Amino acid sequence: MGKNIVSLLTKSHFDYKSSARNFKFYDEIKRSGLYDEDFYLKTYDDVSGDALTHYLVKGYKEGKSPSLDFDDDFYLKAYPDVRQSGINPLVHYMAYGINEGKIIQKSYSIRRKNEICESNLPFLANYHFDEEPLVSIIILNRDGIHHLKRLFKDFDKKTNYSNYEIIVVDNASSDDSVKYLKSLDLPITIIENDVNVSFSKGNNNAAKIANGDYLLLLNNDIEPTYGWLNELVGTIENNDNVACVGAKLVFPYYFTENREKSFLIQHSGDIFAERMYPCCLYAVNKSNSNLDIFDSALTQNTCCIAVTGAVMLVDKKAYNDLGGLCEDYNYGLEDVDFCLKLYQNNLNVMFAANSLLFHHESSTRVKSKSYFENDKSNYSIFWNKWGQLLSKSLLLDKINDNGFFTDKKLKITIIDDNFTKNQKTISELSKKFNELDFTVELITNMKNYYIGNSSDILISFTDKCDTNELISRADIVKILVMEDKSLDSSGFDITLSLNKNIDCDINIENDFASEFLEKLEKIIIDGYEF
Repeated sequence: MGKNIVSLLTKSHFDYKSSARNFKFYDEIKRSGLYDEDFYLKTYDDVSGDALTHYLVKGYKEGKSPSLDFDDDFYLKAYPDVRQSGINPLVHYMAYGINEGKIIQKSYSIRRKNEICESNLPFLANYHFDEEPLVSIIILNRDGIHHLKRLFKDFDKKTNYSNYEIIVVDNASSDDSVKYLKSLDLPITIIENDVNVSFSKGNNNAAKIANGDYLLLLNNDIEPTYGWLNELVGTIENNDNVACVGAKLVFPYYFTENREKSFLIQHSGDIFAERMYPCCLYAVNKSNSNLDIFDSALTQNTCCIAVTGAVMLVDKKAYNDLGGLCEDYNYGLEDVDFCLKLYQNNLNVMFAANSLLFHHESSTRVKSKSYFENDKSNYSIFWNKWGQLLSKSLLLDKINDNGFFTDKKLKITIIDDNFTKNQKTISELSKKFNELDFTVELITNMKNYYIGNSSDILISFTDKCDTNELISRADIVKILVMEDKSLDSSGFDITLSLNKNIDCDINIENDFASEFLEKLEKIIIDGYEF
C-alpha cells in the first residue's frame, strides 16, 4: 500500500500525531538505508500489508528490527528520553537524532558476529604446506539460493586455502540456485539431479567424480569465517592416523524464536547420551553449549568419537575404502555411522577447534509425523548396526572414567526387599562405589519399576524383582546377588555371590566393588551380549 495517511491512521488507531510524523518521514526513512524491507519480510513472517507501515506503527513495539544497520535497542538504551517519548526510535533518529548528533550502531547480531570472528584470529595456526593437497568440497542443495549467497560471499578470501574444487549436488531446485552457481567465478562443478536424493547418496555420487585427496562435506547453510579450511586441512595433515576432521560450529543470531540459542556452541565434536526410546544411546554435542566460544576446552584440537557431516573433512581413500556414507539412512545419522566405521577400523576422528563456522540450521525442527517416522527408521537402522558396540563401549568408558564415548558417570541401581537384613552389605557397597565416583541409588519398594534413562547396572538382592516390568534402557545390565542357591536367576544377565561355595557367574569374597568391576569388565570385553 506504500505511504498512505489513511493506512497509517487506521493501523495506529487514529493516533493523529504519530501518523503525521510517520507520513512526513516515510520516504526519508525508505531512502536512508536504515530500513531494509527484504530483511524485515524474511525475518518476521507475521507482517501484513505494507512492511514499512507495519514497522512504523506496530513492529517496533514488538521489538522488531528495521534492518541490520540500525540497532533500535541500543538507541533506546543510549537515550532514555527517546524511550520516554514513545516515538519509534528510527523515526526519532530521522526527525531529531541526526540534528542532535545522536549515535547509532549496527545491530547486535552484526557486532557480536564481528567480535567472534576477530577473537578467533589469534587462535588460528595458519598452516603452511609445501604443497597444498587438493580438497573436493561437496555441497548438497535444494532451493537454497539464499543459503548459497551467504555461503559464497567472500568465499575465497575467507578460505585462506587455494587448492580446492567445489562440487554442488543440486536436488531438483525450483529456484535460481543453479543459475546463481553458474554465475560464480569459482571452480564449481554442478550435478543437476531430477529428484531429491538423500544426503548419503548425493555425497557418494559427488565423491565418484571428485579429484581431491580429501573430501569436504559441507552444508549449504554454513557461513565460514577466515581460515576455516586451512585449519581443517592442517589438522588432518599434521596428526597421525587421522582420517576425518570436524569444525567448531556456532549458532547464528536468531531474531525471533530460539533467541536464547544465539551465538552458542552448536557443535564441538560428539559424545553419546542415554535415553530409553527409540534406542538406548544417541549422539550429542560434546561440550556444554553454554560454554564461552573461546573457553580453553574449545580452542584445543582433540580426538573424539564422531563429528557432524555439516562440516566434515575426510581422507578420500578412507572414504572409498569404507564404502562412503551408508545409503540406508535418510537425512539422519549417516555422519555418526561413518565415524563409527572409522573407529572400528582404528582410524581417528578429530575436532579442529579453531576452524569456526556459523551454522544457520534452525535450533528446532518441525516435529511432523513424517519427521518422527523417519527418525525412528534411522535409529532402528543405526541401533541394529551399532547397539552392541556402543553399549559395550559406553559401559567400559564409564567404568574406567575415560570420557571418550560419554561424559556421564556410571550409575548403579540397587534393589532389595529386605534392606534391614542386607543394610551393612549394601551400605559398604554404596560407599565403595561412591569412592569410585559412581552414582548409586537404592530401591526398596518392589512396586517401583521405574529405573529411568541413566542407570547402567541393576544389582538386585532379591529375585522378586520382575525384570520384564522394568522401565529402563534396554541395555541395562541386570545382576542378581545370590546368598544361596534357592534364588531364581531367570531374567538376570549375570549372577554373583558373596559366598565362594555357590557356583555363579562371578564369585566375590573380598573387596566386592573393585572385584566386581574387574570381573564385569572382563565379561564385557569377552563378548557380553546386551
